[in-house]
Amino acid sequence: MSLESAQRPLFVGPDLAMFCSPRTLNVPVIPEAEVLGFTAAPVHNYIPVDPDFHVSHGSRGPDFCNVTITLTHPGGEDTVFVSIWLPRHGWNGRYQATGGGGLAVGHDLAMYQPVLNGYASSSTDGGLTLKHTVDPQLGSWALHKNGTLNEPLLVNIGWRAIHDAAVASKSIIRQFYGIDPHYSYYTGCSQGGRQGYAAAAKYPGDFDGILAVAPAINADYVGPLDFWPAVAMRNEHETPPFCVFEAYQRAITAECDPLDGVADGFISDWDVLTSCPYNPDTLIGASVPCDAISANVTITPAHAKLVSMILDGPLNESGNPVWWGLAPGAAFSTTAKTVRNDDGVWTPDPFVPGAACLKYMSLRDPDYDLTNMSYPDFFRGFEASRAGMGKYFGSEWLDFAGFQAAGGKLLSWVGLADECIPPSNVLDFRDHVEKVFGSADNTDQFYRLFTAPGVAHCQGGAGPQPLDAFGALMDWVENHNAPEFLQARIENQDGHEITRSLCRYPRKLVYKTGNVDKADSFECE
Repeated sequence: MSLESAQRPLFVGPDLAMFCSPRTLNVPVIPEAEVLGFTAAPVHNYIPVDPDFHVSHGSRGPDFCNVTITLTHPGGEDTVFVSIWLPRHGWNGRYQATGGGGLAVGHDLAMYQPVLNGYASSSTDGGLTLKHTVDPQLGSWALHKNGTLNEPLLVNIGWRAIHDAAVASKSIIRQFYGIDPHYSYYTGCSQGGRQGYAAAAKYPGDFDGILAVAPAINADYVGPLDFWPAVAMRNEHETPPFCVFEAYQRAITAECDPLDGVADGFISDWDVLTSCPYNPDTLIGASVPCDAISANVTITPAHAKLVSMILDGPLNESGNPVWWGLAPGAAFSTTAKTVRNDDGVWTPDPFVPGAACLKYMSLRDPDYDLTNMSYPDFFRGFEASRAGMGKYFGSEWLDFAGFQAAGGKLLSWVGLADECIPPSNVLDFRDHVEKVFGSADNTDQFYRLFTAPGVAHCQGGAGPQPLDAFGALMDWVENHNAPEFLQARIENQDGHEITRSLCRYPRKLVYKTGNVDKADSFECE
């Protein structure tokens, strides 16, 4: 089927209630799962509730059929909710599954934009909300009441939940529209990106195309290490005002940015992430403005030591880093955030999923007081995560041979200023895949990774943001036009537009001549 014909509305129901009902839709068969509940109900003029967004003019949301499936895996004692949204008007012939983030398998609101754009879409909680009673980001779902790991739920978030949702969704789509989806896609960032990689490895026939942004592969490392800055602050008895970290981010960027050939406000050469020789001691004695206390703060040796520990990451007994630390130029605001309490004392405000990984998956102790975690306990938790969580969240089992053989396309991009997951994580994995498939060219036939200078985790940061990575994936899948670049744009604080044509790894943006704000001043080499 051509792209043009797939874009034509394939279903316009005069009476949504007639088609969207358990009386007209059959319960889907999901291998190795038992369906406990099945509902289907029309939704009209859906506009998501966002406390930060207030509509002051006429607005019309989509009408869709909302199918909810409740399932379990025999012997697993899990209760999984799968949501499938089917647009009433203008279905474009495509299915777009969505993933999660942090320790969540999915978010229903992620389906809104796909449905608005004509896609049938799905989301699932993977059972991690424990029947909608807990926030999965807190991690308590990972343990049974007797203190043992809840392995069925770890399998769900690891790979099974997205597959179950895909199987169920394709069955419902076939029934509702009378035909199978012409193309099936998956989109996700962070944990959702990792889920995309897992889908390609475990179920290569589920999706024709996968957009996996900032994938949290090796989450068995990422999870506990995201808590490292809080541990360092507690044990060094030094929690600086956050303006200190902001000053260091500016200083690091100022020193490391020119090493890529041009000072344009962000680091474009991914090699600089591991080679920039920045020394935090150079800022000792500097006075930096701190708006939170309406005063200046002087950088101390203790501040410099702490920043060095965050940039290096934890060191083993030989004094070598156990993994990558915070990427040069990335913000400290996620993993090293500090807040001022009512008494005027600054305290760490750790990244919640990182804390949850340590407490529930590594130490497996819901009563453990993370605010007093010692260095030995941190390393004990880190080693426990490496030993026990790799089979769910690691990269060793990510074999893409089946996905390649099935003709699937995997498109990824990563911000080089990612503050949650070291960009080198996915770059290193891509190098591994190239070795497996013999060369970069062989790998590029089905898996392409792009680097976004100055972009933070999933979005944000000072760098130009990718504009339409999903459109590039669709063009690759449906028209065989493999993307050479991803177009990116941002408007800076002065209102100036900055553009880039992002390079596919392992190529890098290299400045040639002209205005540093313009994409055509750079080439990929």
